[in-house]
Amino acid sequence: MKMLCIGMMVCDTLLSPVPSNILTLDSVKIDKPSVCCGGDALNVAIGLAKLGNSVSVAGRVARDANGKFILNECNKYGIHASGVVYEEECATAASYALIDENGERHFLSEKSIFEKLSGEDISDEAIEETDMIYIGSAMAMRKMDEGGIKDVFLRAHRLGKMTVMDAAYNLEDPERDWLSYLAPAFMETDVFFPSMDEAVKITGQTDPELIAECFKKFPMKAFGVKMGAKGCFVTDFKEKRFIKCPEGLPVVDTTGAGDSFMAGLMTGLARGFDVFSGSEFASCVASKNVGSIGGTAGIPDYEEAFDLYQSFYK
Repeated sequence: MKMLCIGMMVCDTLLSPVPSNILTLDSVKIDKPSVCCGGDALNVAIGLAKLGNSVSVAGRVARDANGKFILNECNKYGIHASGVVYEEECATAASYALIDENGERHFLSEKSIFEKLSGEDISDEAIEETDMIYIGSAMAMRKMDEGGIKDVFLRAHRLGKMTVMDAAYNLEDPERDWLSYLAPAFMETDVFFPSMDEAVKITGQTDPELIAECFKKFPMKAFGVKMGAKGCFVTDFKEKRFIKCPEGLPVVDTTGAGDSFMAGLMTGLARGFDVFSGSEFASCVASKNVGSIGGTAGIPDYEEAFDLYQSFYK
């Protein structure tokens, strides 16, 4: 099955370990900085490639060093990047991840390019050539929120493709009614799996089961909430389950945990898993990923992830 990932493409610089009181200190010794790919679309695309899928990516980069790095990384992982659009006004999105002593990350980001991506950037040919389309940046890309997601997913559904969506927390628009604002996109979404923070922001509810109730009016096939170390909640609107993460695995860096989960979920669905077993498989992928520094560094191949899935859930 072929996958298309649409959304954020970022060049990340990881700095570790960064003490929580860094702003009160004059100088701190850290480990060697690591430059890697980031952004939901790019992270998920790399995860899908590492899990053995055929994958393309679509987004925007500039003709600068960070953009060149991103495209070189796509080439390294065998990700098709013909859908990437060159942006002439903004720089390639860049983030500096400050990773604290507990492995939690805190980002400094320049992301004005995200305002530029639109549904018109995604060609009919790109949609026709794929089987499953993922958009990971609901709430964070204005033109996509204002009709771009709906446009892409509507075209995908007309061609019989599966649509998968995640969200990105937006601190710049605190008063918006996101459930109503994104309703046109939700009408064309088969699987929606935000984080707990994002789900609360969209619905105003704090209980996963009550959150799910808010989405019953849309024709989704499945809905879930990623809950970090607590696992996830998932429903097909007939059955619902809380799924725990595999236990006993090291946690070094939680960067990209949600993106690696989505790559695992999409891989599972592509291989015939239902949304519940797919979520279990996805939890295994994410649990392995957080054991390494970087948004995608710890993602295993399919066989290793499947062995963990078998040993923990079966």
